Amino acid sequence: MCTNFNRIPAVSEIKNRRILFAALNWGSGHVSRSIPLLQTLEQQNNSIIVACNLHQEHIFRCYLDKAKYILLDDYPFVFSTNGFSIKDLIFGFPQLFTQLLKEQRKVAELVNIEAINLVLSDHRYGFIHANVESIFITHQCMLPIPWYGLPFQGVHRFLMHRFQACWIADCEKLRLAGKLSARPNIPFKYLGILSRLQKSDREKKWKVLLLNGPKEFHPLLIASFKTELDKLDFVIGSHPSLPNSIPQITAWEEADKILASAKTVMSFCGYSTLMDMETLQCEWLSIPTPGQFEQQYLHQQKTLREGGFR
Repeated sequence: MCTNFNRIPAVSEIKNRRILFAALNWGSGHVSRSIPLLQTLEQQNNSIIVACNLHQEHIFRCYLDKAKYILLDDYPFVFSTNGFSIKDLIFGFPQLFTQLLKEQRKVAELVNIEAINLVLSDHRYGFIHANVESIFITHQCMLPIPWYGLPFQGVHRFLMHRFQACWIADCEKLRLAGKLSARPNIPFKYLGILSRLQKSDREKKWKVLLLNGPKEFHPLLIASFKTELDKLDFVIGSHPSLPNSIPQITAWEEADKILASAKTVMSFCGYSTLMDMETLQCEWLSIPTPGQFEQQYLHQQKTLREGGFR
């Protein structure tokens, strides 16, 4: 295992390698923040093999020119329409553990077939190979959970520490993730803010509802901004309960253009969205997903932080 901090490769140093990558299937945030990272690696003459589900592949194909795609089973998350709960995680843990073991076998198979020499895992604990450099990508080196969730903190740190190194999706000085992106006890590097979006000089004029996070939670988001629906210019995403008069944008490239001209964005307080809003510097009205401690913490931090959005 790598124990020398200086041996951890910076993204700019990774060239001419065969990289196997996968992102967690919890909403689309992990895919979203991976796009600029994979684009950079692709531009540096690396061969990118993305293991993903069909929905993730559809998104990646909009941004990556040369990547190869291989079907990968999802982690079997089951979400309640009332929000996230520790109870859901406890009951789903056996299935998650089973999938983790299957995933490790899949990685071993792909490493041999594709001659992989670097494995990148965006918060997929089982996407690792014992004999190939494997890097864990996360903004949560520490989970924001109450005392009764401490066993999960231990499991998280144990699984994360099996990797040779950690790339932290945050800016070391700005620390958008606060205490979550604290330095781990394994070799690490901060990646900075990861966003596929770019700040634009276009006029900021649109009011946008962004349906981010797992689709099961979208009714909660829509209900929270019910009084704003008649003022919306666009919805990024779609839901049958929304009025037909509001354009619902499902194409990512079209959504990027709309967000670049957004004056106000309303959404859940997801971390990938937080990085996007920090990039765009527009007004951001957000709520945490009920029961999701990470978003409750990020929302609290956002409220306290001074800056160009609230």
